[in-house]
Amino acid sequence: MGKVVLGIGNILLRDEGIGCHVVRALEGMAPADARIVDGGTCPDVIGLIEGTDKLVIVDAVKAGGRPGQIYRFRLEDMTLQEKRLLSIHDVSLLDNLMLMKVWDKVGEDVVIGIEPKEVQWGLELTMELREKIPEIIEVVLAEVNNSEGERKC
Repeated sequence: MGKVVLGIGNILLRDEGIGCHVVRALEGMAPADARIVDGGTCPDVIGLIEGTDKLVIVDAVKAGGRPGQIYRFRLEDMTLQEKRLLSIHDVSLLDNLMLMKVWDKVGEDVVIGIEPKEVQWGLELTMELREKIPEIIEVVLAEVNNSEGERKC
């Protein structure tokens, strides 16, 4: 099925929406064999990425670094918080992505995480993250193109 760049996050919470802002900026820049998907906070994007050979996920990740720091890891590197599900509606997008990996519905995966500065009400990214978008795009495109060049994260 090719490659998919999936931006996730909540654009109503400033830097939490970095994944969505990055994929919007990527429109028209990705290679022909890559599809750009703005997943927002919707767990229903699963049908759009099932059978993907390579999935590049872009999301905000709080890891204690400086605002705008770029991280690279795999889905299996993540630890999920244990939670009690009260209904099927409590399953998050991340839960669904992890299940897709377990069920072999997605090929290679890479998560490009960006350290947020502010996660509070507001539509605009902080200046620190806005200034990092060109670098984040460079990292994402290197992943999409399978570039083994120098990594900045």
